[in-house]
Amino acid sequence: MSNSYDAAADTLAAIHDAYRARTPSSAAWNERASAALVSGVSGSVRHFSPYPISCTHGDGSHTTDLDGNRYIDCFLCGATLLLGHRHPAIMAAYADVVDAGSIVLNPVRATELAEQLQSMIPSAERVRFVNSGTEAVLNALRIARAFTGRPKVVKFAGTYHGMDDQVLVGLDARGTRLGHGIPTSAVADTVVADLDDLPALGTLLAAGDVAALLTDPSMHHCGLWTATSEHYRAMAELAAAHGTLVIFDEVISGFRLAAGGGQAWFGVTPDLSVFGKALAAGEKLGAIVGRADVMAACDVSDRRNGPFAFQSGTGSDATFGQASALAATRTYAALDAAGAYAEIAQRAHRLADGLERAFAAHRLACRTTRLGPIVRLFLADGTLDRAGAMRLSHRPIDAFHLALVTEGVLTIPGSNDFFLSFAHTDDDIDEIVAAAGRVLDRFDLAALGAPHASSTTRLAEHATETP
Repeated sequence: MSNSYDAAADTLAAIHDAYRARTPSSAAWNERASAALVSGVSGSVRHFSPYPISCTHGDGSHTTDLDGNRYIDCFLCGATLLLGHRHPAIMAAYADVVDAGSIVLNPVRATELAEQLQSMIPSAERVRFVNSGTEAVLNALRIARAFTGRPKVVKFAGTYHGMDDQVLVGLDARGTRLGHGIPTSAVADTVVADLDDLPALGTLLAAGDVAALLTDPSMHHCGLWTATSEHYRAMAELAAAHGTLVIFDEVISGFRLAAGGGQAWFGVTPDLSVFGKALAAGEKLGAIVGRADVMAACDVSDRRNGPFAFQSGTGSDATFGQASALAATRTYAALDAAGAYAEIAQRAHRLADGLERAFAAHRLACRTTRLGPIVRLFLADGTLDRAGAMRLSHRPIDAFHLALVTEGVLTIPGSNDFFLSFAHTDDDIDEIVAAAGRVLDRFDLAALGAPHASSTTRLAEHATETP
């Protein structure tokens, strides 16, 4: 026991030493930042041990830190930069509106952007803009409750839907709330269900008090173990039969799996959908879209008929957010027409296969899931499924991602993800794989709990993309 503990401690210390040697300016900056910002960062997921790097700028598929180190960026600022850093269309949009002011009343650009979304997203009969994906989720739930007159919402085990109290439950294998400060009353009308168990879902819906099913079609927080298109269609039909709305949380899947989002990818049109992240290519903006009759619940032009759901937000007409989103969505549509979505998915497969080969060469068990331009890495032996992935130890995979930073690849320890942008090239992919190989040459991940490979290592059904 002592020897294994010492080996683990030595490996982790070696990774930390290499990280500190590469990023001394970030270490000093984090010390300064921590005296002003909680943990030295603006959000919990941006912090990791021993300290996070601080970046100064980005360009294309790369970002640069305070020490001048250049990284292939697979974090993309929380998956917002689907076009990469400083995409010409986005920079041109900024230049076009720089003299327009930060925000004006009812800008014409809001209509143009809504029309663009209508042309791309199957469910977008009507549109409202908000400040973020979190705001989009909480407003979509309010609209669904107003429209149906029902109190409850069903979300699925393991899914993440933003920072609103009512959905910060059931994120892990234990079904617990995420952190403290979330009262029981906030989640009293949130029911956590098993995505795969349609009969049990039918029993829940039969009670007649469920306003909406809320799901992320990419199942990103669950390791990309999606359902099949047939399963999502059956779920939607079951919901419709019981008068329950289906809400797709497309904050991750939107514009990433297809120009029309996860609903276009899977061929299932929900009643409501929410978007954020890639919508505005790094700027602050979210959107709620959906059926005209459902979205009419927040229509203030005629409140004499039907239910009313209040929805508003000061910053949702911000000039730069809407300008960036209009440029981004037009670019996604053009990329789709040019076949670029197939190309970026092929690069994700190239990356996933390369990572698996790198680990196999070191006799370590590694498997990946991949969906569109997202790759998720797991260090596990034997059969692996959604529930099993949620129970895996974070120690070896977090150490691997931190070690990747020392080799010039930026991901975030605490996340198993590699997010690709349209700016990433085949050369970038090959360098990421080579960097992974160098990490495995330098550091003994087995000492940290990474399992050795065996002939039984495989993924459960539906672990890779199957629209």
